[in-house]
Amino acid sequence: MRGRGLLCVCGAAMLAACGAELTGPGAADDGDDGGGGSWSEPVRVAGASSQDDEDDPTLGASTLEIFFSYADPNDGGNKHLYFMTRPSRSGAWSQPQTLPFDAPGQVDQTPRLSMDELTLYFASDRDPDGRGLDIYQVSRPSIGGPWGQPQRLDEVDDPGEDDKWFAPCPGGYYMLISKRGRGNGDDVYAGQLGQGAPALVSELSTMRGETGPYLSGDCNTIHFASQRTGPNKLYTSHRGAVTEKWSDPVELSDFATLGGDQEDPWLAPDGRTFVFVSDVAGSKDVYISTR
Repeated sequence: MRGRGLLCVCGAAMLAACGAELTGPGAADDGDDGGGGSWSEPVRVAGASSQDDEDDPTLGASTLEIFFSYADPNDGGNKHLYFMTRPSRSGAWSQPQTLPFDAPGQVDQTPRLSMDELTLYFASDRDPDGRGLDIYQVSRPSIGGPWGQPQRLDEVDDPGEDDKWFAPCPGGYYMLISKRGRGNGDDVYAGQLGQGAPALVSELSTMRGETGPYLSGDCNTIHFASQRTGPNKLYTSHRGAVTEKWSDPVELSDFATLGGDQEDPWLAPDGRTFVFVSDVAGSKDVYISTR
């Protein structure tokens, strides 16, 4: 399975009474019911949790590789991309290392992998002309292989606004987060590479701000965070096809007891690993839950 479909589709007025869960049968891109059963208590990911802020996690399908952002207090709080690996799902994570194209004084954040895990998309302000955050892509020949040089993804760029959280799925479809001139919190935009600029996804966007979209392998289930009812919480939505509108977002209930603002969700293809960020311990940390 690549992500879960909604277990309960509700209108905005019913959000408080209906919470979606990542358990039980749901829509799947490969027909595999995948990870049934209860989720374990979320625990902080060693190496991606400290007294400083870590967020923006994304993993490979095997869950043996994780990328995340670290807000470095020794570099003015600028975010930098780090990665860690582990030998097995029960193994210990390696020490965090910066990606080879990292540099002091610039911001790199919001990584997402392509479905084949050979391209990493991220937001950066590395362009010296003061454009703000743009979407970049960098590729490698194989999983674990050396990364090349990042290139700006100009076709999705808006020079006047920060663009981040480029979330790809097959067929060149993608979603990203941007203001795009609305003058309020960040909104969800969607597009298809080679088909012009992305368009606002009004059914997922609010005046409060959204962040951290993650798309399923069939492009039809999304997990993201939103401040639509106050602090950041995790939401999910579903659609029947890429040409259809998204259902009303429903808050995820699985990890509500952990507390704190929650954001930046990632769900493994087999439905058995869920990673997200919470600030319940006093700073933003990366949490992982399995089943």
